[in-house]
Amino acid sequence: MIDRAYLERLVEATPVDLYASGIDGARAYWPWRMNKARSPMGHGARKSHARKCDHYILDSNFKDDTVTNKDVLDEAAELFADGAVLADVYHDMEATAEALIEGLELAREHPFDGTIVLPLQEPHDECYRRVAPHVDREVWWSVGGVKDKTPAVKIACARELREVAGPDVHIHGLGFGVTEHVARAIRNNPDLLDSIDNSSSVSNGIPQLSGVEEKMTITAAEATAARLKDLRALTSFADDRPAAELRDAGQGGLEVFHGAD
Repeated sequence: MIDRAYLERLVEATPVDLYASGIDGARAYWPWRMNKARSPMGHGARKSHARKCDHYILDSNFKDDTVTNKDVLDEAAELFADGAVLADVYHDMEATAEALIEGLELAREHPFDGTIVLPLQEPHDECYRRVAPHVDREVWWSVGGVKDKTPAVKIACARELREVAGPDVHIHGLGFGVTEHVARAIRNNPDLLDSIDNSSSVSNGIPQLSGVEEKMTITAAEATAARLKDLRALTSFADDRPAAELRDAGQGGLEVFHGAD
């Protein structure tokens, strides 16, 4: 695996945290990870993933409407997660605002003391205005409901939320991924978002290895390589700077971060 010192160069250079969302067997360290509550991977697997990162967020599970905010907060507390994403209602702003307000009320009496992440639905500015008066603890705001939208729409929604929420709040791009359009927008406007997540490095794994012993180890290696490429795309290193600029005196071999083939 890549020495952590080289990864840290990219971590220091990126204007946004890139959360790895998905299952790679926790075979490799990555600074930021996110998993869904009560997903098929199991509690033990989520615990393993939480230990292989510096910052861990437990996401609600919009694909399973039986997962409640209490479920998310309970497991987040058990995992000592840094953050917990409250449940929204996909593509329903009214219901999402109500659910988030109820979730914030529940969180006031809950032992989980990490950051509450509030996933908003379109129109995100109006959803923010409805929920913001009920916030009385540290929260992150999230641009939700856009995972299947075009990169241009995702960025437009982020701008809309940043405009109403202001420069001092943390905004997460839920399911934004790293496309050329998203990466360029982040490089050109580093204050637009504070974090995003991406699952494609795992979901686009190595299907031809299905059923092969220790396939997850290879998938994890492939996923880490894809994440490194995505992370670099978010930094100024993506602007075709010479590889020598990344090296310490007398050091070589960092062309991997500069797209050398």
